[in-house]
Amino acid sequence: MKKREHRILDHTIISYFLLAAFVSLFDEILGGAIDRIIGNIIPDYTVETIVMGKTVDLSMGIGVAAAALLAALLFKLWFRPDFNGCLQKAGLKEGLLMLLPFLVIHYAGSIVSWITLGTGSAVIALLRAAAPGFGEEIMFRGLGVANYMRRIQNAGQIRIIFWLSSIVFGLVHLTNILAGGDPVSVVIQAVYAIGVGMLFCAVYLRTGNLWPTILGHWSVDFLELTRVDLSGSGGVMVGMGIGDWITIAAGIFGAFWALRLLDPKYNDEILGVWDRKWNKQIN
Repeated sequence: MKKREHRILDHTIISYFLLAAFVSLFDEILGGAIDRIIGNIIPDYTVETIVMGKTVDLSMGIGVAAAALLAALLFKLWFRPDFNGCLQKAGLKEGLLMLLPFLVIHYAGSIVSWITLGTGSAVIALLRAAAPGFGEEIMFRGLGVANYMRRIQNAGQIRIIFWLSSIVFGLVHLTNILAGGDPVSVVIQAVYAIGVGMLFCAVYLRTGNLWPTILGHWSVDFLELTRVDLSGSGGVMVGMGIGDWITIAAGIFGAFWALRLLDPKYNDEILGVWDRKWNKQIN
């Protein structure tokens, strides 16, 4: 049986950005609508923030997570029966173990921030953290990386999507300046995000499973959004404290750990993982 052609998505670099925009559209329209409803029900779910000099009400959390999951489901259905999906049980345990050293350091930084700054609502933080946990992972890694690995021809090409997704993920955080973030803190956060993006992408490439990075991302953002300062700003950095420097160290560690996880000796393993995910013939 002849396989269906995917003309636009076969251009893997272009389609990386198109798929990110696709998820973003779902997050903005469907996710935004759901979160506005939740914001009218749950007190403090909506945060008042400044975007480009204008005061706006920001509601992001469970709605964005649901919209991103729907986008991932549509992606899987589009490629059926060739694609096995990136939200499965296989590789979950291994991926979490790969993330564990980074998570321990990051959690320590968050706890120091709690002690020095105080805490806000844990429930609200958990709900809000679902937006980056699911939305950003599916947007910047889940679909674009999976589509890229569908077309990969050799192991050398693995590094291209690794660096592309990591750098884009980090640079997007610079937009927090428009939301009133301190420019220096935001730039530092963007560099940190590149390191975290490197680690999350490396784990995803090694396992073919997005659940470890979703859970890891959700957990670190939950702990950070529990801080009293970030709970009030919706996660926008307005300064650097002792705990922040520890989490920055976690990001730097994550970058070096990612390069270890993507050592060339794992190339055949990575190719095998993605060949199986795309039901390719393995010689």
